[in-house]
Amino acid sequence: MQSEMITADNLSPELLKSVFDSAFMEATMENGGDITVQEAVKVRVKVNERKNRIRFMSVFGFKENAKQAAQLECVNLINSEYIMVCASAEENLLFFRYDLGVVGGLTKKALVMAVKQFAEIPHQAVTDHGQELVD
Repeated sequence: MQSEMITADNLSPELLKSVFDSAFMEATMENGGDITVQEAVKVRVKVNERKNRIRFMSVFGFKENAKQAAQLECVNLINSEYIMVCASAEENLLFFRYDLGVVGGLTKKALVMAVKQFAEIPHQAVTDHGQELVD
């Protein structure tokens, strides 16, 4: 990987895809510019409109019989224990997300390491706090 920094000036889905490709990560780009990276989980990677941050997101489904109160308790426990991710529940889905800022610049290695670290968290969080609730 080149040592070029990722900044708001050069941040684009194409740049991110090239970084993942250079790191030999399985990454695909969709028509809207979102990138899906397959690590321990599928991670959706998206550049925000202002080009000052990169969002990582992973989605799991709650079991049909999982009550909303139990879903919210699961989310609250995950949010209280896992600092890097923000968990939320909506329409019987469990969302994990993390926003990585690029203000001041971000190395390509830091991007790759952040995606890999993010991808390790959802399975452990579900095991710890929602194993009986999540498909």
